[in-house]
Amino acid sequence: MTWQKRFTNHCGLNSRLVFPALLLLLTAVIGLQSPGSGLAKGTQELIAELAALQDITLSEQESAVLRRALPIVGRRYLRELDPLPLLQGTMQGLKEYDAALAAAEKKSIAEREARDGLDKDDQASKPHSKFRRIALALNKGLNTLDAHSAYLDPDTYGELKIRISGKFAGLGLEVTLDDGLVKVIAPIDDTPAQRAGIRTGDKISHVDGTPIKGMTLREAVSRMRGLVGTTIRLTVLRPEVTDPFEVMIVRDIIRVPAVRHRAEADYGYVRISAFSQQTEPSLRDALSKIDDALGQHSLGLVIDLRNNPGGLLRQAIRVSDVFLDTGTIVSVRGRMDEDNAHFRAHDDGLATAKTIVVLVNEGTASAAEIVAGALKENNRAVIVGNRSFGKGSVQTIFSMGDSGALRLTTALYYTPSGRTIQAWGILPDLLIESDRQEAGRREEELQGAISRGEATPHVAGPKASITGERCNELLAKPMDDQNLACAVALLRAGGLDRLIHLANSLANGEAGGAAAR
Repeated sequence: MTWQKRFTNHCGLNSRLVFPALLLLLTAVIGLQSPGSGLAKGTQELIAELAALQDITLSEQESAVLRRALPIVGRRYLRELDPLPLLQGTMQGLKEYDAALAAAEKKSIAEREARDGLDKDDQASKPHSKFRRIALALNKGLNTLDAHSAYLDPDTYGELKIRISGKFAGLGLEVTLDDGLVKVIAPIDDTPAQRAGIRTGDKISHVDGTPIKGMTLREAVSRMRGLVGTTIRLTVLRPEVTDPFEVMIVRDIIRVPAVRHRAEADYGYVRISAFSQQTEPSLRDALSKIDDALGQHSLGLVIDLRNNPGGLLRQAIRVSDVFLDTGTIVSVRGRMDEDNAHFRAHDDGLATAKTIVVLVNEGTASAAEIVAGALKENNRAVIVGNRSFGKGSVQTIFSMGDSGALRLTTALYYTPSGRTIQAWGILPDLLIESDRQEAGRREEELQGAISRGEATPHVAGPKASITGERCNELLAKPMDDQNLACAVALLRAGGLDRLIHLANSLANGEAGGAAAR
């Protein structure tokens, strides 16, 4: 029996992402079947038969990847499945790779012959990673399962572990591949990309003038990485901008602060940008400092979860528990008993008596959705903004030794009332009306996304809607951040019903509208 370590990221940002989740939790040890076992033997025979039918030759490394990956999928995937379509998709991916490589080599040789003759040494094609071919092919097969399951070759797995450390050199972007282009899920707070003005929903078509079309996501991301202090030129497509434009960014070490805070005149503001191992202790420290600064003058807290791609499940639970003293936080349900769990709040919360407004948007995903759903359905917070992303699936990372790792969807998340987060997301209590287009920015827009399933849908929509302009009219000093203006106006109004009453009074020209100031 060969034993491998398992990492579990219960809330990773999707892999529409490079993942959408950056931080993983080290968990139990699992056993993988050895090549001599019955299961491995059956798998190897199936691989050999399909490869022979397709006239495909596999290297030993490629065969090892498939022998190790397929049993894991069979045992641990969210739903029971027939492995044949996955393996057929992989074989098709191998044929497509070989055909594309042959065509590229033929074109390259012809160009060199036409230019200056073919040297003997030129006939060898540029070497690729020995896992490149199987990685592209197996991921084509895994795409038949869902949008987030994926094979991580050793290089990609190594990069993932670097990102887990919370310190890496780059631009500070959470990205995915969308229609052949790199799409920005969210810029990380206080990073070169955010300072350069890159926004959620932007698409990157070229890196230093080189088209991204045809690259894998890892290849595109690798091109965006580089030495600290070097400059990169991105060609950006933005929905509301007619023509592509270029952005120059200087690479830097990316350190992701999980929590930022500030104390305003009458409320505290806490920005949670990710759920790392430091999130809950950093949150407690921030709340303590806000209390020291405001004392009895605080009307409450604004918890900003916008563009938060997720992180660790345990941290999402602990953050929720800070604001709760009773009730369910989240439940996790999968096919295996070990993937099922039910998490409840403890009577030791730090801020259970504070009025809370939570800001969400289409970039709020996974662990951040767990927190928003827990506070909403336990009647501890008013949710303000737009429907969240809807990333309600659990990915577990299974190490395969020197063959890399498998990121596999193993369970789904459910809110305290039993509603699925998957593809539904979390609906706000107060919807901020906007003319901005948001199509294609949520889970259900991803190729291969898991359906909403049969869990109880979100039958109740937002309780009310308002524009950011109207919220600013209710404040003595308008804010550039209109969604934050609505959160602050709600705190100062004394509740959602009172805010809507004041907004309607203002719209009707009544003097009572000034009361929220």
